[in-house]
Amino acid sequence: MPYTIHTTEGLVLSYRPLREADRVYSIMTRELGLIRATATGVRKDSSKLRGALEPFSLSSISLVRGKEYWKATSASVLEKIPSAPEIARPLALLEKLVQGEAPNPELFDAIKEIVMSSPGDDMFEIHFVATILFHLGYLKEEDLKLDKRELLKVINNGLDASHLTN
Repeated sequence: MPYTIHTTEGLVLSYRPLREADRVYSIMTRELGLIRATATGVRKDSSKLRGALEPFSLSSISLVRGKEYWKATSASVLEKIPSAPEIARPLALLEKLVQGEAPNPELFDAIKEIVMSSPGDDMFEIHFVATILFHLGYLKEEDLKLDKRELLKVINNGLDASHLTN
């Protein structure tokens, strides 16, 4: 049976080791949502996939559907995102909040736009988290226009409502 190869843009959120030289990656994609994908032999220095699947990389990734996980067959870096804490923390939160594979192109586009901009002020991380919560249905659009103090209140209420951050 032939395999269908899906090539998509993805933001690599994290990875964990698997077996001796493999890894399982969490990747946010536009077409597939948040997926888990394995890469065989990627922990070896000679791996061609190694650099393109580092966390905070926006990459073009070719995937084949496996029984348990997707399998990364090729990848190339489109953009390396700085791993600043104000970017890393919201992306870790995103990984906790998004459950299961479901396309969410609006969320992906919003995240991509935010991470491609450079963190500028003390509101960057707050707006990043608020944007994630808005696209997941925990905040209303008008909440995004609140001042810092009020926005922090609605973010905390949204996180409490998710029951996933404890």
